[in-house]
Amino acid sequence: MSGKVIRGQRLETEIERSREESNWKKVIELAEHLKSRNQPGLETLANFLIGEGKLESYLEENPPTEANISKAKTGLAEARKYLLMCIGEPAKKLEVSLDALLLLSKLEYAMGDYEGALGRLSAAGLDQLTEKSLPTRSLRIVAESYAIKGLCSALQPRNSLCSERIPLPNNSKYQRAEKNEKMIRCFELAGDLTLLYLQEQDKLTSTPSTHSLQSLPTTTTTGSTSPLPPNGLENKKIGVILETALQRAPILYMKAGQLDKAISRYRSMLCAVESSATQHLRLTLARQLAEVLLRGCSEHAYKAPTGKRWCLWHCYKLWHLAEY
Repeated sequence: MSGKVIRGQRLETEIERSREESNWKKVIELAEHLKSRNQPGLETLANFLIGEGKLESYLEENPPTEANISKAKTGLAEARKYLLMCIGEPAKKLEVSLDALLLLSKLEYAMGDYEGALGRLSAAGLDQLTEKSLPTRSLRIVAESYAIKGLCSALQPRNSLCSERIPLPNNSKYQRAEKNEKMIRCFELAGDLTLLYLQEQDKLTSTPSTHSLQSLPTTTTTGSTSPLPPNGLENKKIGVILETALQRAPILYMKAGQLDKAISRYRSMLCAVESSATQHLRLTLARQLAEVLLRGCSEHAYKAPTGKRWCLWHCYKLWHLAEY
C-alpha cells in the first residue's frame, strides 16, 4: 500500500513539474497514464490535464489572435471537450473546476467567442479570488484571465488585437469612463501577476510555491537592485495575451488624458524585481516610457522620479537611446 502511495506522489510531482515547465506533451502522456487507473476521481483530473495540455500546446503554435480565430474553432474542439468534463460537482471536489473555467475562457477567447469567455470568468468568480493562495502555474492562468477580461471588454479599432468586443448598451460619457477604469484595473492586475509569475519561475524547485493575490502590490513593485536588465539570460515566452496586457494599461491612461498615471504605471513595472525573463520586456517598456516623455510631456509638466536607482536608470536609458 505504501508503495502505491509513493508512486502516486511521484506521479503527482512529475505532473506539476511538467505543467510548470510547460511541457505539455509530457503532461498529456502522464495524464493518460493517470486515466488508465480507472478511478472516478483520477479520471476527472486526467481529463482536465489532457484538456489543458491540448489547449496550451495548440496556442503555442497558433497564438490567440484574430487571424487565427477561424482555425481555432476547429483546432480547439478536442481541448474544449475535455475541459467541459471538468466543470461539474465532482470536479469542484477535486479543485479543478476553477482552473477549467478559466482555461475555457481562454479557449473561447481564442475562438472569438468573447461573450462566452466573459461568462466563464463570471462563473469562475474571478473577482473573488483576492484572498486565495495560488500555485505558480495558477498565477499565470489567473493573470491571463484578468487580461482576457480586459481584452473582451475593450472597445478598440478592429485592426488591433483587442478589436470591438462587447459594445456598450449606453454610450454615455460616465459609462465609458467607468468601463475604462475597470479595463485598466484588469490589465494592471494581469501585469502584476505576470511579473510575479516570471519572478517565481526563477525560483521554482520541485515543489511549486504558493502566493496570495493580496500580496501583489508589495511583491511586484519592489525596487530592483540594478537599473540594468540581466544580460545573457534566456527569455521565457509569456504569450501574446500577457504581452498585450502588460502594455495596455498605460496606453488606456494616455487615451483618457491621464498622462501622469501612464508614466507612473511604466515606472512601477520597471521597478519590479528583475527576473531572467524580463530583459526584452524591460527594454520595450523603457522605450515606450521614453517615447511618452519625449512626445507627450512638456518640460513644465514633467515630474522627475526620485531615488538614486532612478537617476542611474535615466543615465542608462539615455545611453541606450544614443545607440540608435
